[in-house]
Amino acid sequence: MTLVRALLLAAGVLCILGPRSRRTRAPRTARWGRREIAVSLTAGVVVAVIVLVVVGVPTIAAIAGLAGMATPGAVRRAAARRRVEERRTAWPEAVELLAGTVRSGETLIGAIAVAADRGPGVLRSDLAAVAAEQRVTGDLERALTRLREAAVDPIVDRVAATLLLIHRVGGSASAEVLHTLAAFLRDDLALRREVAARQSWTTVAARVAVAAPWLVVLLVSARGEGRSAYATPAGAVVLLVGAAVTVLGYRAMVVVGRIDDSPRGVEP
Repeated sequence: MTLVRALLLAAGVLCILGPRSRRTRAPRTARWGRREIAVSLTAGVVVAVIVLVVVGVPTIAAIAGLAGMATPGAVRRAAARRRVEERRTAWPEAVELLAGTVRSGETLIGAIAVAADRGPGVLRSDLAAVAAEQRVTGDLERALTRLREAAVDPIVDRVAATLLLIHRVGGSASAEVLHTLAAFLRDDLALRREVAARQSWTTVAARVAVAAPWLVVLLVSARGEGRSAYATPAGAVVLLVGAAVTVLGYRAMVVVGRIDDSPRGVEP
């Protein structure tokens, strides 16, 4: 077990001292193209027109349009988070498969190829890319670095650092190291899910705090007196200030409830 602990400790050091330049780049899922911008603008215009027809207050319609523009991006980010969570959940199974393949006498590179063929479906393309680049270049370190840069995920950092260490050091303890890593990953994922569940009330509270006052505004503006009040310059100022406070408050609550995904010691 001393050797196993030493290898895992060295893997952690590799995670900390590994390439950091990728942390400054936005993940591919966060980048916007022309299609995403067009969808966002269309959603904003549609919502603004509907609210303007129903309420008749341009300022409220403009604020609703901005909220509509933000909705496709929020949906896209939520879908990206679900995909990331699916991939994270699959890594312990993939590492266990690597451990079993290595224990059967296969080399680490061969085990990666087996995992690319028989491993979890969401990870097969990534593992296949690692195996293919290693076959072409003969450089597993470069292939694992590309995997880390593409994923920008602390789970992938730990897996890649451990695989690289096993590739450099080798030895009969490789399978045991991978089994131990799989157990660590499961514990880490379980802890993340528990923390996320306990902090989910923050997100719910933030959304309720955002929606409630604006529902009241819509109800009030549906009446003639409220519509007239909000249509004045003073009413427009009140609405704009309220929108700014709403956005700042929501962002503050989200930041407070956010779970840090960066490995300790690695620049986000």
